[in-house]
Amino acid sequence: MADQQAIRTRLSKAFRYIISQRLLPRKDTTGRIAAVEILKSTMRTREYVEKGESEGKSLLDAMRDGTTEGMQHFDGEIDKLIRAGIVDFEAGLTYSTNSGNLRLEMADFLEDRQNAKTTSKPPARDPNRTTEIEIER
Repeated sequence: MADQQAIRTRLSKAFRYIISQRLLPRKDTTGRIAAVEILKSTMRTREYVEKGESEGKSLLDAMRDGTTEGMQHFDGEIDKLIRAGIVDFEAGLTYSTNSGNLRLEMADFLEDRQNAKTTSKPPARDPNRTTEIEIER
């Protein structure tokens, strides 16, 4: 435990940025695209690294709140890639940090996608019903 605290203290004072990536398959199957997570050293993030995360204090929350400072988190970037049509929704969930939360965040997208599917289908035709067409001359 003492070793862990010593490492946390050293890391909290030494890092400027921590950058991670996940390569997701592209929807058009032409390769992969990177989703990049960026954690920037701020007073808040250094404190969370040094003292550990606690209820209501997580690095993920700090990254979400730190978008104006250049921070970004995987699920937010995956959300953008799905909405842009670059990554398939199911593939995005597979590569997400928390698929349940991502699904909730994208509820509006899923609803729009479902509505688009139902409105794009032609109405079902009753094979027992005939249609009369009148032609005026």
